[in-house]
Amino acid sequence: MKKYFVILTILAFGLISCEEQLNRVPDDTLIRDTAYQNVDDIATGVVGIYTGLDYTWQADLNAIFTDNTKIGFDTGGQKVATFNIQLDPQINSFGIWINQYNTANDANRIIEAAAGIEVSSEDQQRLDNLLAQCYLIRAFAHMELLVYYGEDLLDPSSLGVPYQLTVETNAEPPRLTVGETLAQINEDISTAENLFSSDFDEVFRVNPDYARFLRVRLALYTGDYPSVISLSNPLINNYPLADQAQYANMFNGDTDQTEVIYSYDNQVGANFNNIATEFRFGNGGSFIGMSNELYNILLEESESNNDIRFDVNLAPDSRIELNELKIHKYPFGGSGFINDFKAARISEVYLMRAEAFARQSDFQEAANAVQAVRNARRDATDSAPAYSNLVEAISDIAFERRLELCYEGHRYVDLKRFRNILNEGMTRDPLDCPGSIPCGLSVNDRRWTFPIPLEELNGNANMVQNPEW
Repeated sequence: MKKYFVILTILAFGLISCEEQLNRVPDDTLIRDTAYQNVDDIATGVVGIYTGLDYTWQADLNAIFTDNTKIGFDTGGQKVATFNIQLDPQINSFGIWINQYNTANDANRIIEAAAGIEVSSEDQQRLDNLLAQCYLIRAFAHMELLVYYGEDLLDPSSLGVPYQLTVETNAEPPRLTVGETLAQINEDISTAENLFSSDFDEVFRVNPDYARFLRVRLALYTGDYPSVISLSNPLINNYPLADQAQYANMFNGDTDQTEVIYSYDNQVGANFNNIATEFRFGNGGSFIGMSNELYNILLEESESNNDIRFDVNLAPDSRIELNELKIHKYPFGGSGFINDFKAARISEVYLMRAEAFARQSDFQEAANAVQAVRNARRDATDSAPAYSNLVEAISDIAFERRLELCYEGHRYVDLKRFRNILNEGMTRDPLDCPGSIPCGLSVNDRRWTFPIPLEELNGNANMVQNPEW
């Protein structure tokens, strides 16, 4: 990615002190050769990568760009462009692009630095686990880029994205094909898996099970449905679905990790990840609220099936009589909106597995996987539905994913993936799009693939824009 760095040099004048000043290394300057001298330095650098990880753009886009939100009761105009489904190379196509490439560059910096330090045998395993995290984060960053900016994930010869393998400041890399990008992602995941020690299982760090999870998600997105099923088996065996109380505690106070494979441990000052601030003013009103359509679905599930997800997603201080529906999945706490972001949960694995079975016409297994999630959220043992065809199965899976994964960065990607099977784009309830607000996105709209940002096109002579943009 072509970046320009402006270096401000302060010149010291004086005949006597000039030479002394020119030969002096500033105490507060970070020199690349000395910044990372041991494994402790590498560990500090890895913490820095996590600090810069950004999930807010995905959570924002997938909720506000689609049918899960509406303009909030206390709107001041925030997020209106996104809610109006505005997307072009100049408006808001750059956030995910910039953040994910910055993350990849941060990982590359640590990988390169680690090659230049001497490591004792006692520290080797620790270093390997740190490097494994770097490779896995780099794989995730490029996977996100491919999902939003790749031309067609089911066509290996279509346009993918550049893969950033070294620290770059002004390179002009061309786009790889989807197949080439996937090969690099899988290579990074494999490198991470080989580096992780068998006992590394920290839930607040990317870990070996998260590597398996990413392989499942990548296989689903690229149409490798047998691999989705086989790769999901060990995860299903190792992680139980949370019951109702555990599910509520998982989001309200981050006190339960029963079904969490990897959770981003948000902290005070980690401003990139205050996800709830995408929807609300501090502890007050909301400028983006829950859509009437989603509210009605959650309410029906709660009243008819005792589904816990209504209570988790709708704030208790919502004023229903005024149609003020506050999003509560990331509730305000004593230190603000610093909820952990559950980047990988076993419920998503069940639903990915259901989709893979359905696409292979194994409708009974697809229904069983969906029902397992439903029963956990309803505290029930109801029988699985009976699907008779792919459209029926995918419709029900899409419905369940909407309830289970709302506000976690999935809805846009799901609608994009399902639209050609269901022959549906995105359609909002008329109550959620009054006046001139657009009420949908057609099946073949070009906005199902992000345009390459204008800044990148202007700074990289080898960059190619996506078709139709």
